[in-house]
Amino acid sequence: MSPWIDLDRQSLLVNVAASVPLGELESALGNEGLSLDIDMTARQTSVGDWIEAGAPGARNAWLDPADHLIAGFSARIRSTGAGFAIHPGPRRAVGPDLGSLLSGMRGRWLQLDSVWLRVHLLIGHAPRPKTAPFEGDDPALDPSETALLEAIDEALR
Repeated sequence: MSPWIDLDRQSLLVNVAASVPLGELESALGNEGLSLDIDMTARQTSVGDWIEAGAPGARNAWLDPADHLIAGFSARIRSTGAGFAIHPGPRRAVGPDLGSLLSGMRGRWLQLDSVWLRVHLLIGHAPRPKTAPFEGDDPALDPSETALLEAIDEALR
């Protein structure tokens, strides 16, 4: 395993620096019989840029709401430079989802330093759970949601 990857095989989690190219991470995981189980069209993209873009090509989170892509991360608040870490743990056991300030936000509030990602076995694994398919688009933000994002933005400044 590469020195820039911290693999917890028993928990099926990997900690990696945000600057690592996604393709290099997936190749290193493949050597260990593991995968992020994502569409690899963005191989040259860094892990951080991929997360900040909303992890395009990742499995739809609604297929298994108990699973999670991001298990923890370390980041800095862009406006102040203050750093913090969310230690890896089951998403539903750790309170508010601060990862939502990161994933898909294109670096609006946080600068990702490293991230704990969920990995999957390539061989001999049970089929991954699936819920009934959801058909529809995510609705646009309503005025109260927009106001909430602006309040978060102001508080982080």
